[in-house]
Amino acid sequence: MGSMAVTGIAFTSCSKENLYDEGAVAQRQDAIYASNFEKRYGKIDQSQTWDFSTDTPTFTSVSSSGMTRAASAPEFANFDREEGTMMIEKEISEWMFENLPKGKNNSKKGRQFDMAIYSDLIIVPIFQGCASYYWELWIHVDGVGDERIWSKGEGLKYRKAGTNDEFQNVGKDRDGMQRGEGAYEVQAPCYTYRNLLGAASASFYLKVWKGGYTQYLENQKNPLDESKRPEIKSSVNSWMLDLQGVPVPSGLPEGLTATIIGCEDGNDKDYEDLVFMVYGDPTKRVDEMIEQKTKRYIMEDLGDTDDFDFNDVVFDISYERKKITYTYDSETATVPSSQKEESLPNLGVVRAAGGVYNFDILVNGQLVWQKSKATSIKTSDMVNTQNGYNPNYVLATFEAPGYNADTNNISVSVTTRGDSERVYVIPFPEKGAAPKIVAVPADTKWMTERTRVPEEWFRSSN
Repeated sequence: MGSMAVTGIAFTSCSKENLYDEGAVAQRQDAIYASNFEKRYGKIDQSQTWDFSTDTPTFTSVSSSGMTRAASAPEFANFDREEGTMMIEKEISEWMFENLPKGKNNSKKGRQFDMAIYSDLIIVPIFQGCASYYWELWIHVDGVGDERIWSKGEGLKYRKAGTNDEFQNVGKDRDGMQRGEGAYEVQAPCYTYRNLLGAASASFYLKVWKGGYTQYLENQKNPLDESKRPEIKSSVNSWMLDLQGVPVPSGLPEGLTATIIGCEDGNDKDYEDLVFMVYGDPTKRVDEMIEQKTKRYIMEDLGDTDDFDFNDVVFDISYERKKITYTYDSETATVPSSQKEESLPNLGVVRAAGGVYNFDILVNGQLVWQKSKATSIKTSDMVNTQNGYNPNYVLATFEAPGYNADTNNISVSVTTRGDSERVYVIPFPEKGAAPKIVAVPADTKWMTERTRVPEEWFRSSN
């Protein structure tokens, strides 16, 4: 009855003389939304707040491995790439099987990493797991560019150790090197990169086609087809781990260090879908961590007043950010010889846009991002809210000066389309109001299209 009364008041206030009064139209829409919200989730306590986030800091490793360098400013030359083959002895596959057991969560076996290049690099794929996805291994070097290193199944051969069997090829589809058959000897492609001088920041990443080799071929025929494009899974976003202490293959220059990189192409976190080795010249180890707090904002843009999937706009804001750099005098040292902290600006990341309207994001009343400025989409596009969406997707990033996590001083300005085009400014809700924006922990998954947020999301109170 209370909800119906609210609706009745709204319609009465919108008389003929103010039929086209945008303020009156917005009030009526708010009242209908509030009524529908209470029908769905129950009467709202007047003390209810809508910030369900936590202020627990998170740490992200941006540079942490035996391949990370403390060195002088970068100097670049045109790099050279040499291709060859390398024999990988059974001791290395035995070591890998022990340290990356299949089907286990191996996340804590190694470290996420970025790196800085201090010398020539030798990169060798040594193991390919059985997976239906197709992928390519790439390297990105700041100031130089991106280079494809290796594609799934390309030139990788293996045989059971201790036999005289012929080496067999690893295929491009679900074929792989079966576990449980004992150690392998591997005839591996070997890529040597020369003249990447200085302390250039670099990282590895995978391009992954979930539809397999067939989807990859379709992508080559039509690169503009969004459905055929690969995912990008980076070494700095939990898709690769480095492991130290690996045996060094014979025949390599002495005094250098071998690092094994385990790659994950799906969600089982065993990091053995692709395993490759990097061989280079170690100096001081540098571990860089980003410490930050993050809130995720999810919202309804009132395209419909009874939708409640809260995915029309999804964006994160990270605040109290700082980079902590630890320098160690050796690869095995456990106590850093020095530590440095550097303050970083607030960072916003747009994750999804489930609405078909144009919108602007404002922080402290200042415009920080516009959907219409995104060159990769149209303002009417719905982005990353369908089944199977990528929770780590980055539609755009923006700076968020003046952001206050305590007051949630953000708002979203939504522009409707058509003959009744209007602009609605949607602020973070007051206590007891029907929320159109909710703050949640940064790891919260948003709903797919037309899947309503569950009732339990709105039961707790701060």
